[in-house]
Amino acid sequence: MIEFRSVRKSYGTTNALVELTCTIPSGATVGLIGPNGSGKTTALRLLTTLIPPTSGDILVDGDSVCTTPAAVRRRIGYMPDTFGVYEAMTATEYLDFYARCGNMPATLRATTIPAILARVGLSDARETAVMSLSRGMAQRLSLGRALLHDPAILVLDEPASGLDPRARIELRMLLHALHNDGKTILISSHILSDLADLCTHLLILEHGKTIRYDTLANLTQVTQHQSIRVELTTAAPNFVAVAAACGYHAQPSSDDPLCYLVHGSTAPVDRAALLQALVAAEVAVFSFAVQESALEQAFLQMTSADQVMKELPHA
Repeated sequence: MIEFRSVRKSYGTTNALVELTCTIPSGATVGLIGPNGSGKTTALRLLTTLIPPTSGDILVDGDSVCTTPAAVRRRIGYMPDTFGVYEAMTATEYLDFYARCGNMPATLRATTIPAILARVGLSDARETAVMSLSRGMAQRLSLGRALLHDPAILVLDEPASGLDPRARIELRMLLHALHNDGKTILISSHILSDLADLCTHLLILEHGKTIRYDTLANLTQVTQHQSIRVELTTAAPNFVAVAAACGYHAQPSSDDPLCYLVHGSTAPVDRAALLQALVAAEVAVFSFAVQESALEQAFLQMTSADQVMKELPHA
């Protein structure tokens, strides 16, 4: 579906992307990860034809971003890291404006816009002003805008940035559904736990260079750590105690207060006993899955420790 061919992007003497070569299969969900300034957003802007490559080319289902950019745009829905303007419009007016920009006929707009609002869970907010929407609802509306022309490819730049845990879960469920519909999805994100749950492949960039491109399963075999990732729908103060009673050590995730990493036996009978105990204790479990390895550990092993440490908050 997407082929990066020795792509390079420079601004004067600054190399934003040194060399990117990879092939993304149809239906894959690919996470772009790397430290700040690694070239993630540049790669997405090149793919969406917002900027031209200095050298190399990108093919999207056979069409080139250099020679046939209009054909590429028809296949891609882009959700940037900022929402955009026209916030005084209602949600329906907002989508109608962008549908008109894409020359969508009135008869098609009349059926497409309500369907998109329903798809992203905003039917009840169709007459609400964009400026009145919560951050999570605005992000879903932005995703709806990217879906208007039913693109085969979705390109999402930091879609979960600034979202609260519930809004992140809602967005993640929506992206799971789009993946199951056969969409090819590229996501740039710093939230590794979300990517571990969503992605089939990962592209790791650093200093504009490709560190690794592989399936999630292969990448997470870098470490031998095993744990159980448990996501909740509501807070559960008794979670750690319940896990401890089953012989497990639980710790909250650093980026999601409704997520825990549980360390201990991953034998099926022990996992079943833990899950049964959580349900009996009325803990609202949203997902419960073994992590063969921690993506965070794999990322740290493959990228420069010095660069990562520079980005960590200091007291």
